[in-house]
Formats: sequence, structure tokens, C-alpha cells
Amino acid sequence: MITVAGLFFQRIVSDWKYQYQVWRSAVDWIVALYIVIPFSAGFMYYYLSWWRAVPWWLDYIPLNALSGIILLFAWLGTIRIFVEDADQLFLLQRKVWIGRIIKYSLGYSVIYNLGATTLLMIILAPFLLLHYGFSLIGVVWLTVFIFVLKNCMSLIKQLLELRFKGWAKRIVRLVIFLTTSVYVSQCVDLLLSGKGLFYLLILVLLILLSTLLYKRANLRGTFFDDVAREQTAKLRLARYMLQSAGTYVKRPRFSRKRPLLFRNSNLIFKERTPVNGLVEMCLKSELRNEKDVMVYLRMMGLSSLAILVFPPDYGWLLCFVFSIMITNVVGLFWQEAIKNPFVCLFPWSAETKIAAMKKAIFRMALPGQLILGVVVVAKTHSWLGGLVMVPIAVLTSYYIAIRQKH
Repeated sequence: MITVAGLFFQRIVSDWKYQYQVWRSAVDWIVALYIVIPFSAGFMYYYLSWWRAVPWWLDYIPLNALSGIILLFAWLGTIRIFVEDADQLFLLQRKVWIGRIIKYSLGYSVIYNLGATTLLMIILAPFLLLHYGFSLIGVVWLTVFIFVLKNCMSLIKQLLELRFKGWAKRIVRLVIFLTTSVYVSQCVDLLLSGKGLFYLLILVLLILLSTLLYKRANLRGTFFDDVAREQTAKLRLARYMLQSAGTYVKRPRFSRKRPLLFRNSNLIFKERTPVNGLVEMCLKSELRNEKDVMVYLRMMGLSSLAILVFPPDYGWLLCFVFSIMITNVVGLFWQEAIKNPFVCLFPWSAETKIAAMKKAIFRMALPGQLILGVVVVAKTHSWLGGLVMVPIAVLTSYYIAIRQKH
């Protein structure tokens, strides 16, 4: 007779097997022999060299960049609840079973976050000990801090998804993200200076984690939300593999809402040509896709944050690099839009697709590049540099756009 623990363990094993099969589908023996193994060997070589001597480029990375890495690591990820659609036929009638599945899932997610945090700190250990001046005990306390913070952020984000929807959820998430960024920066400074206030903040964080775990374990009426979230988490790697291979991945359908942009679907271009029609179709598709818009905005926010954190001398170089990154990411958006089944219904010629691709990618990347230029100008107070570097970055991105393969 199967028990709750046995059922949960079976689902954990099944999930790991599935992720391994997805990984094996992309990494065959040729890829492993010529890419994975050499990359792993090269990383180990450089990692051991970091313990012997601190790399020179670390002198140009301030402590705030470390706080940014901690913040991003703590913010990413989620708490997985291992429930399935078929559970509504059996487990929902047994409240004790579903409750224990949720508790086991929370415990598994906490242990998983502990392993991920430990791995991150092992990688960062030579930098923390040899360059930033942390003691061994300080690194241990920093590991505890990141581990507790990551679990708190995962639980808070999940509770927000259950409580808020739409733009209200995004605004609340933004406020929490900004508040957490200040909190992380202050905690790192307090730990490095050896002040006792850091340990008080750790205690507050532990109390918050205990409260969140109790609240999530006893929360009811979230079954279908948990199933949808679990499916998304389980298929994340497979979805990424398919998108990287250029395969169109059908988006889940949600209740229809009026989009924020192009609500009335007016024409963008006065001149009606096949190229303009395809560009207009893809632009509206992407601007109405909240997920892609949020990816674009997050990329802009992280790029702007990196420019503000690093010394002013690196501002224009970072602007140039991030402009190229924006163009490449927008190129992925184009590939997804052009493979939409509705777009494929029309007999677009190869010449039309190529011309539309160049036009669409350039227009989608341009706003982000201009914003990055404004951020650099605001930090460096160099208007002359802006007049020179922004056009160079835009022209380089345009060159990348026209070199994209359809």
C-alpha cells in the first residue's frame, strides 16, 4: 500500500528522471566530449587559480556588485508544490494527504535551496576570502543569510501570485524587490564591518521564514494554482531547449484582457506593404505579450543597475555591451513571433521575412539602447560621450540586426 511519503518520493524521482532525459536529449556524447567536458575542465583550472591569486579584473568589481549577485540569486527560483491534475480525483478528498504533500514539498524546496546556496558560495569563496576581506566565519554567516533570504523571497513571491493579479502584482513585486535590494546591501556592509546588528537582522529573517512556511503549509484553496505553477517549473528546461532549437512553444491561454498598448489595433505604418504588415504584426504581438515585455524591462533594469554600480569609466563600455545583448534578446523575440501558427498562415516570401526582421529587431531594440545611453550620461555627466557612443551602439546593433538569420 502506497503512503504519502512514498508517493512524494516517487514524484521527486520521476521529476529528476524527466529533467535528466530532457538534458540528455540536448547533450549527446559529441556535445559532452567537445563542449561540456572541456568547459568543465577549464572552469576547474581557473577556479583553482583563483585560490592561488586573485584575478586582476576583480579590482574593478565593487562590493555593490556582490550585493547585486546575492539579490538576483535570492530573487530567482520558486517553491515547488508537487501536485498534479489527477490529484483532484483522489488527494483533494483526503485533506491530510494533500497537506502532507505540501509540507514535504516545502521541505524539499528548502533543502534544494540550501544546496544551490552552498554551491554558489563555494564558487564565490576565493573572491570573498582573498579580495573582499571576509573571514571564514563571515562566509558561513553570509551563506546562512542568503539561504534564509532565498527561501523568504520564494515564499513571498508565491503568496503574492495567489493574492494579486495583473499590474497590482507587478507593482508590489517591484516595491519588495527594491526594499530587498537596500536590505541586502546594508546586511553585507554590516557583516563585513563586524557589527552585531547583522545578527539581529538574521534573527528577524528567520522569524519571517518560519511565519511564511507556516502560512504556506496551512493555506487552502490553491490547488489549481499550484498545479499550473508546478507544470511551469517542471517544463522550464524543456521549454528553454525547444526555444533554443527554434521550435515554437504554444503559450498557455489566459482570460482575455485589454492590452496596455495598441488596444484599438490601429495601424502603425501608413505605407501598406508586406514588410510593414509583418513588422506591425510582430511588434503588436510582442508588445501585447506581458511575459516578453517583463523580460525586456528586467533586462533594462539589470543593465541600468550594472552601469550605476560599476565605476563611471566603464559606463560607455557597458552601454555598448548591453546594447548588443538587447539586440540579441530581441532577436529571440522575433524568432518566437515569426513562428506563431497565425503568422505562418500567410505565405510570406523569404525576402519579406528578412526585410521585416531587420526592421522589427532594430525598432524593438532602439528604446532600450537610448535609455541606457541616458543612464550613462546621467552617471558620467558626459554629454559629448553620449553624442558619440550612443550612435555607435545603435549602429552596431543595427548591423547585428541585419546579420540575423531568419
